[in-house]
Amino acid sequence: MTDQHRLSAIGAYGETPCKTPNIDRLAKEGTLFQNAYTTFPVCSPARGSVMTGLYPHSHGITSNIHEIGCCVHELEDRPSLLPRRLQAAGYKIGYTGKWHLGTNQTTTFQGSNEPSLPSTIGFEGQDFPGHSGDGSGFPQYEEWLAKKGHTHRIKPWAEKTKKVRNDIGVLDLPSSATVPAFLVENSIEMIDQFNLTKNPFAIFLNFWGPHNPYHATQEYIDMYQDVEIPQWENYNWDSRGTTGPHHYKIHCNKEELEWDDWETAIRYYYARTTMIDAQIGRLYEHLKQIGILENTAIVFTSDHGETLGSHGGLLDKGWHHFEETHRIPMIIRMPNQEKQGIVNDKLVSLVDVYPTLLDIAKTEEKIECHGASLLPFTRVEEMPWRDSIVTEFLGLGNVATCMKTIRHNHLKYGYNLTFKDELYDLETDPFEQKNLIDDPKYAGEYEKMKEKLEEWMIETSDPALRTYKWGQRTLTL
Repeated sequence: MTDQHRLSAIGAYGETPCKTPNIDRLAKEGTLFQNAYTTFPVCSPARGSVMTGLYPHSHGITSNIHEIGCCVHELEDRPSLLPRRLQAAGYKIGYTGKWHLGTNQTTTFQGSNEPSLPSTIGFEGQDFPGHSGDGSGFPQYEEWLAKKGHTHRIKPWAEKTKKVRNDIGVLDLPSSATVPAFLVENSIEMIDQFNLTKNPFAIFLNFWGPHNPYHATQEYIDMYQDVEIPQWENYNWDSRGTTGPHHYKIHCNKEELEWDDWETAIRYYYARTTMIDAQIGRLYEHLKQIGILENTAIVFTSDHGETLGSHGGLLDKGWHHFEETHRIPMIIRMPNQEKQGIVNDKLVSLVDVYPTLLDIAKTEEKIECHGASLLPFTRVEEMPWRDSIVTEFLGLGNVATCMKTIRHNHLKYGYNLTFKDELYDLETDPFEQKNLIDDPKYAGEYEKMKEKLEEWMIETSDPALRTYKWGQRTLTL
């Protein structure tokens, strides 16, 4: 799993300057899901869905942990968690990298707090509490780096353009000494250790990037130094002049920036992505070298996307309904997959990862969750499937809200608790620049989308249903 990975930074998802040959190879040898969506475009809630198979309004991690809008600050240990289910099926399970589902804190808002870390819910491997930027500050990495004779240093900003973010820079390290290299080395050590036992095993490898800071070694920065970055199709969208919750994420110096400034940031973002991709290739080659590649399922995804200047200068994630943060990569490479290079266009979700992994592991216990296994699609099997998908957003940065996005066919409806609703036609407006909510031609479609969202809220026991229904009633009045 990568972090904050937009689809323009993966070659398999379309033409892009970003080089990801190893992720692309997984798609060529497996199944790529063209229309995969996050459950929530924020780190902790999305990751909670992977561990529980539930939408955030059910598992309770409703913002990043230890923020005011979050209901559950530490992922509570219970038999239904993904690692516990895999353990019960006889698997040894390892974890390395970003966690962001708990901390080592013993106090929080209500007083006492029971810390939740990978090691407390069944994983072997490393504990990296909370989020912690790019992982470079953890003692485990610093000790590993010191043994290699290095210290973590960032070369000073040397670009002439204005800064889009303050955390762009060049890692003054060899690529073999970066955090992604450290995480893959951890994974390889666990693979080799587990492979000596008779147990099947599962490794959870979680990169901190390409989420900012956009740091990469000179080797990868040089790949993009003179590469032209095409302007986003919706870069000139009037973000300031258009009302909506997205104002919370408009870049504060937007009027001072030009496309050249964004190009610089994107080059560093792509360089960081390619650096991570190389480590994915290293892991792939190790599986091949020790002879277990064709006995190993590989699932690749991300928690959510990134705006990075799209839609008129938006930055980061949350506070809108747009594809840049909601749509995510999802690739499954099954061992000895009979048909390779499958591109599946069904509407799938991060909530489907939980039942998919349990299906791969052939667990016997009944799976109760909001998702469904994607495994049959890797065998090109036809089966009944949902005709719509929902992403929810309940707040970020100690600010709470209630927003729901539902996609059905080529239409996308965005419910906003405190702003006018939004409706986009992805067929005629793929870059979501024209809100059709007041267009009389779409009045009937608007009503159908509202009904579909209400059905989903009932089906998933969404506590926001009462507010949603009341809001529709007052609007009618």
